[in-house]
Amino acid sequence: MRRGFTLIELVIVIVVIGILAKFGTNLLATAYESYTSSTINNRLQADTELTLKQISNRLQYRIKDSVIARPGPVALASATGNTYTTLEWIGYDIDGWLGLDNDAGFNSPTWSGFIDVNTTAAITAKTYLQSPGTDTTDANTVITAVSQGSTFADAAIFFTGANSDIQSDYGWTGALTDQSGAAHQVKAVAAVTQLAATGATSFTGVDVYENYKLAWTAYAVRIEDFDSDGGNDLVLYYDYQPWKGEGFAAGTKELLLENVDTFKFSASGDTIKVQICVNEQNTLGGGLYAICKETAIF
Repeated sequence: MRRGFTLIELVIVIVVIGILAKFGTNLLATAYESYTSSTINNRLQADTELTLKQISNRLQYRIKDSVIARPGPVALASATGNTYTTLEWIGYDIDGWLGLDNDAGFNSPTWSGFIDVNTTAAITAKTYLQSPGTDTTDANTVITAVSQGSTFADAAIFFTGANSDIQSDYGWTGALTDQSGAAHQVKAVAAVTQLAATGATSFTGVDVYENYKLAWTAYAVRIEDFDSDGGNDLVLYYDYQPWKGEGFAAGTKELLLENVDTFKFSASGDTIKVQICVNEQNTLGGGLYAICKETAIF
């Protein structure tokens, strides 16, 4: 005898399939939304962490007295509140000091960071400073590569321990015209060890210390619309020299992070604290996701 499904059995099966379909679809939607939320959160965490690392790596090798906030310039220790959107500083050449950029294949430093203030020439002529240990064998070292009028001319040396005025001694308010400030421009001369004074002047009457740092560029990190899409982006500027009167707009601009809500920075002594908050909209309707991260640079 042949037996089929009764109408009641078919109805029950259809009801069960409908219930499974309803809850199964919700389960899949919930799982996919959880996956997208986790993906967005992980990406925001990684991008923000990487951005803070990039900023920290540059701030670590800063001329500490040169750090300012804009609009200003205002000394970072005095910059309180949320009105400051730009963090700016001068970074010294750590690769040249460690010898990492020596194209001769040696690890000797291109500059030693030490001035011999007792040399006879320095005492009598006052027209150059002797820097023992600075690399004199490579024609393309940091100091000899500097020449007046070249595209990246006139690096600067900063004497450790010199008294300085944050407003004027670093070029934040205009080009330096003499050797009385914290920055001393370097010109190419006959020997690598000769760090010549600006123009026809000399270092006579200028405080000279035994330790110095060589600087190529300043850096600026600020919030602006990088690609004109209406969003707030965190941008890095470099390859500009404030001691020549150049502002950050004259430098090279690179995008660090998109969709930035907050960029805050403060100082406590020589320690700088930086905070970044970013957001991203979940296009599947999961809402707006936002995270904040901060770091301290000593």
